Amino acid sequence: MDLAAEYFDDGSSFVAIDPLSINPKSLTDFSLFERYARKDGQYRFRCLLVDSKSIPRERLIKMLASWDVVYIHKNQNLNYTQYVKKNLEFILKHEDIDVKKKTGTLINLATEVVLESFATNFVSREDCKWAIKNIENLISQAMDFISGIESLEGMADLIGHDYQTHTHSIKVGWLTATFINANPDLFEVETAQLKDFMIQATVAGFLHDIGKIKIPKNVINKKGKLNNLEYVIIQSHTAYSTSLLFESKLPRSSMQTILYHHENEDGSGYPCGLSGDQIPLMAKICHIADVFDALTSKRPYKAARTPFEALKIMAGENPYLETLKKFEAEAMENSKIPVTVIVKDDYEAKLRRLREKELLEEEAKKRVEARTKLRDQGMSHCFDTDFLKRFIVTINKSESFDLSRLL
Repeated sequence: MDLAAEYFDDGSSFVAIDPLSINPKSLTDFSLFERYARKDGQYRFRCLLVDSKSIPRERLIKMLASWDVVYIHKNQNLNYTQYVKKNLEFILKHEDIDVKKKTGTLINLATEVVLESFATNFVSREDCKWAIKNIENLISQAMDFISGIESLEGMADLIGHDYQTHTHSIKVGWLTATFINANPDLFEVETAQLKDFMIQATVAGFLHDIGKIKIPKNVINKKGKLNNLEYVIIQSHTAYSTSLLFESKLPRSSMQTILYHHENEDGSGYPCGLSGDQIPLMAKICHIADVFDALTSKRPYKAARTPFEALKIMAGENPYLETLKKFEAEAMENSKIPVTVIVKDDYEAKLRRLREKELLEEEAKKRVEARTKLRDQGMSHCFDTDFLKRFIVTINKSESFDLSRLL
């Protein structure tokens, strides 16, 4: 689409970008604008650059360095997105671009890529392979950035936001990459193969919850706590994930990570009740990252925990563990609470049954609330102690997290 040389706009038609993110070696096919002071509710946007191919590269570099911020028209957003996809590694490795700006660019692009994968027709083998390749390409370019401790400064800004499946998946993959890079001694991987190993593990993190697209919307988007039946339904997402990705040709370790990322160290998890050494290493790491992000995200029924609070819960022993296991077992075995209510007052039969149903629902709600509260008393039974300690040590290396009291 041809753009005008000048616009008067309230600003909603333009998007600000960092001039340093423009790679002079990858000439752009979108126009750059500068913005003048607001007057009468309108900004003046003047085109700075229409065709970068018409300018010598050296001059273009000087021009980009001289501008603090430039703008693109929203009608060329797609062009800019395609540019970022091709030049993400350049942006993330640029020493003069702020970490938080890098994080914003990465999250925006990763969100688009993950949402595309969640919308894939997984019945089609080709579509499935395309979705995986798209994610692998993104992660491959971003790996040096997200696996470094320095990147956690940007990650810290994402803590405490509303929980959304796609952004949650990105953060889980990100934390997984950082953990592996900081703890290579845990894995029997040659140094030359470590990056490929991290890419596959991060892909698993990005896709670990993709099975949730098969869960009914009223369960996924429920504003309150899940009842027993909904709790069982949501647990099926791990099996759905692996079935959707069956034709993807992902490595076995990635598929195991996706299937087993809710297994607990003591065998109380799902879907298979694995314990200890039965649980693959990557699944253990994904589980820790998954729970950490879930606890530090805001839910409609629950405030976000701080990283310190979340990890204190995760590392704490639960004094009510046997009661919690009993409630968990009841939820798995029954869609309704396993109690009987008999109303003996002088009700009519219809009213009596209605009152009995109300009492059952009240009791079921109490047990769901009790189960949720009991989990927050401590979750150390869920995790490998050494892995959890290493996770705390890893993110504590970032100045954005202070977890020294937990160590």
